[in-house]
Order: sequence, then C-alpha cells, then structure tokens
Amino acid sequence: MKNVLRLLVFAALVTVFALPAYAQDAAAAGQTPAAAGPCTAEAEAKGALYKKFLELYKGNPDQQKTAFDTGKEYLGKYGNCPDDADKKVASFIQNWNTKYEAATLKFNCTKAVNENPTQAFTLCQPYVDANRDALEPYLLLVAAGLKNAQAKNFSTNTQAANAARRVIQLVEQGKTTTEWAGVTTQAEAVPKLNYYIGYFMLENAPAEAATHMVKAAQSNSPIAKEPSTYEILAAAYYKNEVVPLSAEYKAKCEGKEVTPECEALFRKISAVSWRLADAYARAAALAPAGPAKDKFRTNFETFYKQLHEGKTDGMNEYLANVMSKPIMMPGQEPAPPIPATTTTTTPADGTTTNGTGGTTTTTTPASGATPPKPAATSTPAPTAKPTPTPQKPPRS
Repeated sequence: MKNVLRLLVFAALVTVFALPAYAQDAAAAGQTPAAAGPCTAEAEAKGALYKKFLELYKGNPDQQKTAFDTGKEYLGKYGNCPDDADKKVASFIQNWNTKYEAATLKFNCTKAVNENPTQAFTLCQPYVDANRDALEPYLLLVAAGLKNAQAKNFSTNTQAANAARRVIQLVEQGKTTTEWAGVTTQAEAVPKLNYYIGYFMLENAPAEAATHMVKAAQSNSPIAKEPSTYEILAAAYYKNEVVPLSAEYKAKCEGKEVTPECEALFRKISAVSWRLADAYARAAALAPAGPAKDKFRTNFETFYKQLHEGKTDGMNEYLANVMSKPIMMPGQEPAPPIPATTTTTTPADGTTTNGTGGTTTTTTPASGATPPKPAATSTPAPTAKPTPTPQKPPRS
C-alpha cells in the first residue's frame, strides 16, 4: 500500500508541476485558455502547498499536525479542482487527513484514560461521538472508571457502568474489535462487563449489582472462578435486602406477638441469608489460603449458624461441595423454621422470670431474623488497562 501511495504521489507531482508548461503550450498553439481560476492561476502555489504536505505527513507528531493543517488548507483552496490529477491529489490528502483525525481522537482519549481518568469521560466524548457503534471508545471509558475506582474516586461509576452496558449491547448486535481493553478477549467480554457493572453499581443500585454479578457467576468464563465475584454478590444482597428487611422486622415485630406479616418478613430474611451463606461459601472455596479466605469463611459461618440455630453441623460438607452445585437463586432457598414465641413474667419488683401471673408476651425470632453485618472485607477495584498510550497518532 505504501508503495502504491508513493507512485500516486509521484504521478500527482509530475502533473501539478507540468500545469504551467501545459498552459504555455496551449497559448502557443493559438488556443484560448479557460478563465483563470485558482486551479490554474495558482498552479505554482498549489504545487508548493502539496509539496509541503508531503514533506510533513510522515514526520513526528508536531510535523504531522502541521501536515494536517496544510492538508485542510489545500482542500479548502483546491479540493474541487476538476483535473483528474488534482482530484487524485485531493483524494489522497483527504484520506490521510481523515485517518489522522480519527487516530488523533483515539490518541487523545487513550492518553486521558492513562493520565487523567477523572477527566476522561469529558475528553473522550469527541471520540465517542465519532464512533457511536464502535466498541473501543466505550471500553476505554470502562477502563477509566476502573482506574478511578482503584484511586477511591467513585464519581464516574455510573458513567462507567453505562459504557459497559453499551459494549454489551453492541456485542449482542454482532459488533467486534481487535482491541478488547480491559476484557482480554471477545469470549470474556460480556461476563467480565457484567462483573464490572455489578462492581460499579454496588453502592447506589445494589439490586442491579446483584443481577449482573449473578450473570457473571453463571458464565463459563474465568470471572466465574473469581472469589470477588461472590464477595460483591453477597455485599449486594446484604445492602439491597438484609438491611431494609431487618430494619422493617425490628420496627414491626421485635418484642411483639407473631403475626402473618412478621412471619413473612422472617422468611424473606432467612431466604436472603441462605443466598449470602452460599455466596460467601463460594468465595471461601475459591480463594487461596490467606486472610481473605479466612474472612470469607467467617462470613459464611456467621450466616450458616444463624440458619441452623447456632449449630455448625454440615457446614464443612456444604463448603466442600458448594462449587459443584448451581449458584443459589431467589426461590431456591431452604424453607426457614417458624419464629419461636416465648412468654415471660414481669413481677412488680422488675425482675423477669418464666412462669405465670402478670405476663408480657414477646416474640423471640429464630436466629437469623436480624442478622448482624458480616465481618468486613476489602473489595478491591477490578483492574483493566486501556491500550498503551502511543507516542504519536498512527501513520497512514
């Protein structure tokens, strides 16, 4: 291709610099030349401008920028010249300028992701606008969001999640790319992007986070074998279900008679506790030996014991076999026991004993109705590196 372009450039130069001679020959032959316009009257200037472009367009970044501006000037003055040679020159310049402009947009976006990810969502917008149906700009924005999250800057989480959703949408439409920044390969793209969305949405939309983490966990990709997949899933369940259900149970049912509403709340809490135990069991099973594995096991044990009246019978077997079973989904949890009711007597002296007489009936829910928050674990931001920043825009 480069050899072809060189031949094309040489042919164009020969034609351009032959224009003055052609005009003289026509006049000598007694022909009446056409009205002089810039295409003919400025033949020397036109040739000089094109020569300047050719001297710069393969140079360093500053030279290429000048070549781009020179090309724009050439096209503005001589882009519509009717001569076939002029048309070829204009087409060559236009093609190079188009490629340069596209490469510059990508370069600027990649540079922003690498060096200033907080501003990347603004600085990358021209690249996004010019490539609405391409995967690369959105993958770069996902990478920017992850870099921000690693730096404890969560202000771009929603924007990064939107970019990840757009990539999934385009992949489902059949779009592909050769640059899978942050997701490695096309086969891993959708599962890993679901994981990223789950991570980005954990704080502000835990229900959505849980949905995407389940999709990642149910995939056949390596992300389904990552302990953090199940750690984030458990955190999403806790934030979205356990916290509000426990608060409601405490307000409506704690210390009161058992009612159908309280039984229903108790069953909901028990169900989500089972899913939490299942998620932490998977995280513990997949994690290598170390502090993280110990924390996952502790969290699993916390919920398992709540669901078994403080007992650990069968816990080790559950942990050993959990990865051979499908992930526990809503509606698949074991049925909880009915909350127990106790009767206490409150004598006049204020002491409390079991018995009869002046009594106050209170409800003591089975262990697990208002579960404590599991032991804290640190969920690091997943990593995704954008395409390395090039030293200059690609040459045509």
